[in-house]
Amino acid sequence: MPILAFLVTVAAGAAVWWWRLKLMREAGGEIIDSVQKMRGAFRRKKFRMAAETAPLASIRDPAIAAVAYFLCLAHEKPQSLAEANTYIRQRMAGIIAEGDMDEVLVFAEWAARRVINPTDPVRRFRDLWRERLTFAECRDLFGMAEDVVALCGPPTPDQSASIEALRLAILT
Repeated sequence: MPILAFLVTVAAGAAVWWWRLKLMREAGGEIIDSVQKMRGAFRRKKFRMAAETAPLASIRDPAIAAVAYFLCLAHEKPQSLAEANTYIRQRMAGIIAEGDMDEVLVFAEWAARRVINPTDPVRRFRDLWRERLTFAECRDLFGMAEDVVALCGPPTPDQSASIEALRLAILT
């Protein structure tokens, strides 16, 4: 009888330890799942940020880049968007062919809606503008950007930062 009691005690002890190890394994699995979810969220955010700037990456023409940049500035003040479109259409009339103007504006509008910070296009297009524009054309670009910002009152902080970044990028 004492041997039977000993075997039952050993079996009960083994069952308790097996149950504790099972609980620890489940807790470890939940921790790993949480870490993987956080890692996945980080990767999705990184991919989303890359995808948001992708429309700008496809632009190779400095005139289209300028239109996209102007519309990014205008999106900071949505109430001035119609005025900005009219202004951009007038100022770019001699630079972009009249038949292509509507297509360029639609594409630039689409690309500008996907830009979070209006300083991003400056970083993206800085080299393109430096390589393909003369200094006088860079001054005109800067002047048009200031005009787009001034269309609807004082500039927002993001617009001011973007204009300053443009000045530093192409005029220095």
